[in-house]
Amino acid sequence: MKRIIIALLLLATTYTFAQKTLSKDYDYKVSTPYKVVDARSKEYFSNGKEVLGVKIKANKNQVLLQKYNTEGMKEIGKQVYNDLPKNFIYEGVIQAQDHYYFFYSSWTGRKTKHERLFYREIDFDKGTFKGESKQIIDHDGKLVNFFNYRKIFYGWSAFNNFAGTTKFDLMTSDDESKILVQYRKKPKVRKDTKSWDIINVAVFDISMNNLWKKQYTMPYTERRMDFMDNMIDNEGKIFMVTKVYHDNSNKDKKKRKDKKANYHIELFELSNTLDKIKTSKISLDDKFINGVSMYQSKNKEILIAGFYNKGNTKTKGGHLAVSRKTTSDGLYTYKINENGELADKHFYEIPLEIINQYASKRTKKKNKKKGNVEYQGLQLNQLIFGEDNSITLVGEVDYIVTHYKSAMGGLTKTGQATYTFHYEDILITKINPNGELAWMKKIPKNQKGNKGKGGMSYSYFNANGNHYLIYLDNVKNFNLSIDKRPALHMDGKGGYLTAMKINDETGEAVKGSVLDFRRIKGDIVAYQFNTDRIVKIKENEFFVEVYKKKKEDVFLKTEMKK
Repeated sequence: MKRIIIALLLLATTYTFAQKTLSKDYDYKVSTPYKVVDARSKEYFSNGKEVLGVKIKANKNQVLLQKYNTEGMKEIGKQVYNDLPKNFIYEGVIQAQDHYYFFYSSWTGRKTKHERLFYREIDFDKGTFKGESKQIIDHDGKLVNFFNYRKIFYGWSAFNNFAGTTKFDLMTSDDESKILVQYRKKPKVRKDTKSWDIINVAVFDISMNNLWKKQYTMPYTERRMDFMDNMIDNEGKIFMVTKVYHDNSNKDKKKRKDKKANYHIELFELSNTLDKIKTSKISLDDKFINGVSMYQSKNKEILIAGFYNKGNTKTKGGHLAVSRKTTSDGLYTYKINENGELADKHFYEIPLEIINQYASKRTKKKNKKKGNVEYQGLQLNQLIFGEDNSITLVGEVDYIVTHYKSAMGGLTKTGQATYTFHYEDILITKINPNGELAWMKKIPKNQKGNKGKGGMSYSYFNANGNHYLIYLDNVKNFNLSIDKRPALHMDGKGGYLTAMKINDETGEAVKGSVLDFRRIKGDIVAYQFNTDRIVKIKENEFFVEVYKKKKEDVFLKTEMKK
């Protein structure tokens, strides 16, 4: 008994020492508790003083609109709707300036075989739907997932994307004046070497009036095309970037010893004035694109950006398979001029000293021996335009590992597998208006989970002349030195809500602890934190809802002080 007491005292002492003083640069408030809503999807929107939650209840085909007052710190309304079709599929909520639209699709059945898309407008102030559903698409025949790898690859982490059930891809222009709906016909020919994708695009204004609608046949077969990214600009033009293979492998064969890849990159332009897809090749000289992201600046310029490498390296096999863990030597940016042509190309190499920061001694030794070292697993997530036309790019190490169960003493793999999701270091880079590199910072992070993204990755905010990266971290990393690898944070195991504040002018980074999810104000232990549920409510405030047990939720309002 004495030993047990001593052990408990030691554990309590360890926990006490593990507590860190919360940063004075942040303050948070906790709302009055309210009844929990169990939902398979939750999305949040803010008008500054209030937040609207759109929730789809699990196994009930029920839509719930919930309102929160962030000044009074309480729930102020809840409206439940059960009048949608039993077989409806939630396609998403779109905010177009001061309009909010709830989209869903419905299949008419085997006899009639029509895929239909509907929307219902949401009255934000009242927290209710406005009127009845309105149909905007009626397609004769089956549809399959629009070729968006983000939905397909991360399907199991989204509530209704198991096996890719959504059929329509929705997005808005940068100024939210245009809404794009895209959908893809089910190919008649199963063999992708003999099948050309047929896609439909429909562009609407903020009042959901149809501006134009067309159907396009892709210029290459499915096997020879790999979709990378797309966007709609403020004028209603659509741009797509695709990887086009020179053979039917549908796999990158570029290795370091090769001088040429077996693919090239093309830009597609679609508009109301074009009967066919306008194509342009994107050349990166001796460099090879890992991924592409497209953005439109305030002066209407379109920018293409991402990471590049000088040759792929093989991923080790065995009983672990790493997905999307590409290698990167640096960043690139491209501008698209008014004629749809590519111009103003820039490259920014990632220095070895950046790669070696917060790395283990073993990794540093390996990098020194190798000489030419790449950053592994980087994906570009954000590009932020400054008022002075500078740009800031935020990338993150993001990959999935497949774990195969072994048989016969570990000599062979079975068909059974589990997955771990990894979200690690963040690389943030600022580029001056003249195209010169201003600064580049590596933010150490080491997150791992087995249920999709969940509470991992980060949320980005721009406020007070700073860039803020908000994420959950292990308390052991609070005072991490530059020569140490960050301790692992396991998703769903509590953690400190951490804010990395980066000065826009100098790149100076200051780390602060916002709160401890194991002990927030009122001795509440917070559960079910999800990074995607953080929403900015004011210039320097953000909202997030969490579960506190006893079938109650609370929301937190956090202020980022100057």
